[in-house]
Amino acid sequence: MNSATDPKSLINIQYLRAVAALMVVWLHARDHFSWVKTQFPSEAGASGVDLFFVISGFIMVYTTYGKNITPGQFMARRLERIAPLYWLATLAVVIVAALAPALLKSTLLSSPHILASFAFIPMRSPAFPDNYWPLVIPGWTLNYEMAFYAVFAVTLWLQGVWRLLALGTVLAGVVLCGIAFNLQGVAGFYANPIILIFLAGAIIGYGYASGRLKPSQWGGALMVSLGFALWLGMQHVQGDYSFLRAGLPATLIVIGFCRIPALQLTWLSWLSKLGDASYSIYLTHVFVLAFLRNVLQRIGISIENATSGWLYMFLSLALSAGCGLLIFRFIEKFLAQKTATLRLRTPSIAAPIMAK
Repeated sequence: MNSATDPKSLINIQYLRAVAALMVVWLHARDHFSWVKTQFPSEAGASGVDLFFVISGFIMVYTTYGKNITPGQFMARRLERIAPLYWLATLAVVIVAALAPALLKSTLLSSPHILASFAFIPMRSPAFPDNYWPLVIPGWTLNYEMAFYAVFAVTLWLQGVWRLLALGTVLAGVVLCGIAFNLQGVAGFYANPIILIFLAGAIIGYGYASGRLKPSQWGGALMVSLGFALWLGMQHVQGDYSFLRAGLPATLIVIGFCRIPALQLTWLSWLSKLGDASYSIYLTHVFVLAFLRNVLQRIGISIENATSGWLYMFLSLALSAGCGLLIFRFIEKFLAQKTATLRLRTPSIAAPIMAK
């Protein structure tokens, strides 16, 4: 097997998944106290979403490359992987918002919005009408994920580079239609150029799985350095340069980590575990941060200085990561086992195509 396609080298992608999840936690932790947001004004943590999207495009291509998988089988596996924990988190928001609304002050319940949230359909949030956010706010990215999965599933009828070309044609066509016709509402949501980041990841996945993306420690390190430098440099640039600010840096960093031989270092094992639990961390950190905010407010902590700001951010990251690990171990894996059992009992459902 070509070392570039050695599954062990995907541990590098696990590290990136952990980093992406923690970036999003950092971004949202700032929002719970105005003085913390003043101390940490940068929105750089939002780039974690772009990193997730690149990785998603990469993984979809890598795990289906050279395999005979029908669109129905693919979508069944994606729903098995994504939906149970998300539905459970959405149900938790409904229950908490109904029984203890003070804990989730920014949540307003409406039946259409609840149904849309469960169905992965973008809909304006009753609490934030300018945004197409579901009840579990980070779930807005899952609406894009599901749309990408649906397009990708159709391309599974094609093989090799033709699949990639079809995927690129559809995604680029949607974005161009959005620009040409100034699409608004739900159509405008789906026509957001952010969907091209999935395509960037898919191209990397094809190069990696086919062996065209050759391993090179120095070449990979250079690509990571370029991506990181671009990401840092663009954070202070004004204007709508979202792809240059986050999409392109994330793409370069993923390429670099794919080219670098597997970093199986003992001292990084904790980061690999966080990568395993990244989906749990991503979905549930909003609960952890809301709980932490209420606890700190109840005990009356009001020391607004640099030290307390850093301590709060560290505590937010540590608690979100720790809770995410527990949820992954005892809930997400449990749900995966149950869906696996259902799959074995139902011959029409495909065998798994990916573990993560």
